[in-house]
Amino acid sequence: MAHAATLISAALAFTGGILVAAQGPIYARLSAGLNRDYLTAVFLAFATATVLTGLLALLLGSFRNLSVASLGQLPIWVWLGGLFGAIHVVISMHGIPVLGVTLFLVIVVTGNLVGAAIYDHLGAMGLEVRAFSFAKGLGMLLVITGVGIVARS
Repeated sequence: MAHAATLISAALAFTGGILVAAQGPIYARLSAGLNRDYLTAVFLAFATATVLTGLLALLLGSFRNLSVASLGQLPIWVWLGGLFGAIHVVISMHGIPVLGVTLFLVIVVTGNLVGAAIYDHLGAMGLEVRAFSFAKGLGMLLVITGVGIVARS
């Protein structure tokens, strides 16, 4: 059973990666159509996501356990996720037309990996501590080398 859950999670992560690769060009085109008004483009993109996920959550009853008390018990830093997402969208709107989708995303993935290694090593944000190792460092070095290869191609 655990093996099936791992395969399903990996397939979903892969699918998510394909969808993330589509977001950048979509956001870049949206901002271009709005005379490079990044803030309006981010607002419209996030408003669409908010309305659609809100309707889905309402239909599925997800809000029934929501309370001011439960929200008040959350650490303040959990609210940074949306802010970081908005910042990333603005960065993608600017970066993709300059770098192209492939180079932009290999650089983003490299940043993801560096951040992830730090967060894992520190056990940041409530994560289980997963120490940095030589093998992880070597893998990250190979990714950085890959960025250089993509940038030169």
